[in-house]
Amino acid sequence: MFGRGNWAIVGLVKESVEGFQISLENQALMAASSQLAAAAVARLYGADALGINPYCAPRLDEEQELAEDQQAALARFALAEQEDGARELLAPEIQDGPGYGRTAHSFQIHPNLPWYALWAVSNEWKKASDLPSIKEQKSYVALERPYKFLQALDRKTVDQETVNATTIVRKQVPVLVDFNEGRVYIESTDKKQIQAILVRLSQLGAEIIPVAWNYGSPNWTEAILNQLYEQTQFADEFMKRAEESKRFRENEIERLEDRELEAIVSKFFSMTELPGGVWVGISGPARIRLHDTAQPIGVKSPAGATTLLQITDGAGIVEAALTFQEVATVVTKDGAERRIRRDLARLNMNNRINLTEVGAAMLRGFDLTTHKKDVQREIKQTRQVPTIPQFWGAWLHQLNTAARTMASAFREILEIDGSQPAGIVPMQVTGPAAAPGSAAD
Repeated sequence: MFGRGNWAIVGLVKESVEGFQISLENQALMAASSQLAAAAVARLYGADALGINPYCAPRLDEEQELAEDQQAALARFALAEQEDGARELLAPEIQDGPGYGRTAHSFQIHPNLPWYALWAVSNEWKKASDLPSIKEQKSYVALERPYKFLQALDRKTVDQETVNATTIVRKQVPVLVDFNEGRVYIESTDKKQIQAILVRLSQLGAEIIPVAWNYGSPNWTEAILNQLYEQTQFADEFMKRAEESKRFRENEIERLEDRELEAIVSKFFSMTELPGGVWVGISGPARIRLHDTAQPIGVKSPAGATTLLQITDGAGIVEAALTFQEVATVVTKDGAERRIRRDLARLNMNNRINLTEVGAAMLRGFDLTTHKKDVQREIKQTRQVPTIPQFWGAWLHQLNTAARTMASAFREILEIDGSQPAGIVPMQVTGPAAAPGSAAD
């Protein structure tokens, strides 16, 4: 987190916050939902399992050591709780231990807002990553010679003993739960993992709403890219830089005196100002289609993209990276005014912007490119380091802001009026999801 990544977004019924808070105070339920329990289930039953840790303690489960009989008891308890509600009490020495979060406070990242966060931990059985080393170990211990020097029968015995060698692979991702906005953010593209997280949140009382980016047409991502390119400013400057790139090496190209313009033509191949004042730049990696029936061509450099787009009249952008910027005027130390461009957010725009199988809208290649610098600048100015909850809360706030900025910008580009539903919208509205404003932009 706090850097470039891929985020799945789902909707959330805001009114389900009370049930969620009650679940977080339920010690038996939290023990069964914990990574401490999930690790025991995976280890003893050889089954994939998902558990949670509080956001401020990503390895909290390691704070509590359990004997074999305690692991077995916790695993049985967790499975019973998930199936039909645990009917037996968990032993006090297990339930009262330090290995899991047991209060709403341990998951809340803002004192006044219903913002929560957690680590979702997947425990999956995988084949051992280095079977040869396992075979070598067994050969040394059982037969006192390297695997290569084993007789055929001994080698076959070792092979049979290691063919099913497995290990538990632990993967954990941050999850941000915002009942104020009606959103859940999960840093993952793994459909199985996302689905397991949504099931866990539902078990904890959060009512989930499947959502998707939707702007009324099947090819709206390409439409946005190409409309931005058609309206680009600095077209002559982009073409000049592309021509220079054909004739000179990158370190031989003369840089422009205008630092703002140099930053634009060196990083992007399109830059467009929207009516609302936000600028949107297009950069690589990109895929360009020369005509409707041609396979897209991958390109990384801005100059290469500009060149490809000039080859045919029907050339168009299939996918690319979008950077949203704001322009401000600052006063330098010598009193002069200078324009600066500040990146707001970045994402990859392509036709994989939705994971419809799990009802999630995606932010792929997402980055709040200046977030780290802004935080460090604030620390330097105030001489105060934010607390862990403040770090997480600031990131959630910026995620929400970026999603709204993008949704609004896409609406402007496609000229969709405010009366039409567009943006991150529910895939279907049934039951509690019908609550007005639950997941709309």
